[in-house]
Formats: sequence, C-alpha cells, structure tokens
Amino acid sequence: MKRHKKTWKVATAVVMSAAMLGTLAGCGGGSGSGGGSSSAEGEVLSVEGGFQGQIDAWSAYYATNTDPSIQEKYGIDLTMQYFDSGMPMVQTVPANQLAIMSNGSVPTLMSALRYDTPIVGVSSNESRANAILAREDDAVFDTENDNGTFGKAEDMKGKTILTTTVSTGTYTLSKYLETLGLKESDVTVKNLEQAQAIAAFESGEGDYLVLWAPFLYTGIEKGWKEVANAEQVGADCMMLWVADPKLAEENPDAIASLLAMFDEGATKYNEEGKDLAPDISAFFSDWAAMNITEEDAALDIEAHDIYSLEDQKELLESGDLLKALQGTAEYFVSQEQYTAEEKQQLEDKGYCIDSSFLDKAIEIKADKAK
Repeated sequence: MKRHKKTWKVATAVVMSAAMLGTLAGCGGGSGSGGGSSSAEGEVLSVEGGFQGQIDAWSAYYATNTDPSIQEKYGIDLTMQYFDSGMPMVQTVPANQLAIMSNGSVPTLMSALRYDTPIVGVSSNESRANAILAREDDAVFDTENDNGTFGKAEDMKGKTILTTTVSTGTYTLSKYLETLGLKESDVTVKNLEQAQAIAAFESGEGDYLVLWAPFLYTGIEKGWKEVANAEQVGADCMMLWVADPKLAEENPDAIASLLAMFDEGATKYNEEGKDLAPDISAFFSDWAAMNITEEDAALDIEAHDIYSLEDQKELLESGDLLKALQGTAEYFVSQEQYTAEEKQQLEDKGYCIDSSFLDKAIEIKADKAK
C-alpha cells in the first residue's frame, strides 16, 4: 500500500484571549513548545495535529482543504501529520509535537497515565467499525450467538490472531474472547500494523484478523467475513480529541479554536450523511493514499458517529465517556498492563476528561456565526 506523503498547511484567523481555562488537577501540565508557536492577538498560530487514515480525520481535512472562508475564521495554521496507529502519536507527547490528536481510547489512556494529556472532545464513535474477521469457510461460522457474533471457545482457543496491539482492535478482541469465557492468554496475538496484517492474512498467516475501518472494508472485499464487532461485545471504541498538555495550559483558546474549526466538517457530515460518499472517497485517496470506493465510503459513514460540539460536551459531562474509559482501564488491568494503583491514578485524574475546551469552542463558533 502506498504510504501517505503529504502534509497540509493552511492559514486561518483566530481570536486569542488572555484568560486561561483551567483543566482537571493532574492533567494539562507539561513542558516544551506546546505543539506550536505562540502568537499575539489576531495573528496566526502554527500547529501540528496527529491523525490516522480514518474517517475521524475528515473533519480536520475538510476544515483545512475546502472553502477558504472556513479556514480564515480560526487563526490556526494546521499541519495534518499522518500516523499508522495510535501509540506512535503517544510517543510524540514528551516533545510536545502535536497540538491535538485524534486517537483511540486505548492509546489515549496510555498518554493520560504517562503524560497527563487532557481529553478535550470525541472525534468519532467507531464501535461498529472494529471487527474480528475470519476466512469464509472457517468453522467459527457454524455457531451463531445471541449477541449476533459467531463462534465458541473451541473455535478460538490456541489460535493465532493478527492485530495491532495497544489499540481498539485488541480491546475488541479481548471483549469478544470474554464472551466465550476466554482470555488473551488462551490465544496467540501477533502484532502487525493494519496493512501488514491484511497482507499476512492473505498469504495464509494467522487464523483470525482484527481490523478497523477503512481497512475493515478491504478485508470484507477479499471475501473474509465478520465474526464479531466491538459494539456487539460491549467494547466502546471512541476516537478522542486529545490536546498537548503544554498548549492546553498556556493557550486554551487555541485548542478551543481547533475544536470549533473541526465542527464545520462535523456539521456537514451530519447534514449530508451518505451523500458525502464521493467526498469521503476522495479524502481517503488524497489524505491516506488509500483506494476506498464510494460504496465503501458510504459504509464507513454509516458505521461512524461524528458528534457536534454540543453532543461531545454531553458525552463528556454526562459520565458516558467516563464509563467507557473505565471499562477500557479495567481491560488494561485484566491484561496486567496496568496495576490497580495505575488505574486509581486515572480515577484520581478524572481520566483527564475536560469539557471546558468545548464550552469555549461553542462560544467561538457562535461568535464567528454572527
């Protein structure tokens, strides 16, 4: 698969206030450049953002690559940086490279625990777009379960599963195994990035494969069938807006302006739905160097919820996101990747969830609409 070779830089306009928005105790502090260079009132702030080749990146792509009048509103000169998966993004945090990233809930908790990175929003819900696949003649399909999944413990025990570790994929796999009374120790998990996993599975390696969209549709096109998806097994797979802790503390309006800017794309997405399939297909080709058909783009739209600023705020403040992240943390403890003490650290930090940036983003967008 051709690797992404482009970055995008687009100048826009911003309103910078002197007021500082507070973050939860234990989250939002840091050191370094804060993912961008500071600017005075009315000047442009240059920042980098981290994204994967997934539909949650589209709102940022839309905001920085379409109507210049959108770009001119918010004062953020954004460079979109491509990452194959979430953990490489987390590894950039100590250098304060990324002002904001759209990252999965599993690597996000790693960055919250290690680096106090604030969770400032929800970029998408992809629970229907993380799935375990098998070759179509696999015996796993002889058994259909009440939750819509396939398979029994005997089908999975001792088998080799190809997936990207420390990801929503492994979380989905673990929750599926749990429904069968199994643990990850009952199978062999081989760590591969998504494109590598597809190639390996196609060559005959492994018994099962875990993919997320849009790679999921590539697998389905190759004739592989879905055994279970994250929604069916209770694995909440959220893509989250995660801010650089230094920039979030020193320039919260920059983070809020980014969220408001991305909401321009979210609004279009929710208004037009599957009619956006040609645009989404073109986005994947241009941004991620991936050949996603319009039909698959329509499936991807159907499989993902992208939330408005107000809906994101409700998710953060209602406790729904907290509950989802607590479930993810329990998964880490069960896999002995977290200790009970580390989980308690996350509890004490409130999982670094901070809705104050969304409050400010709502204000900024309303002001720009006048």
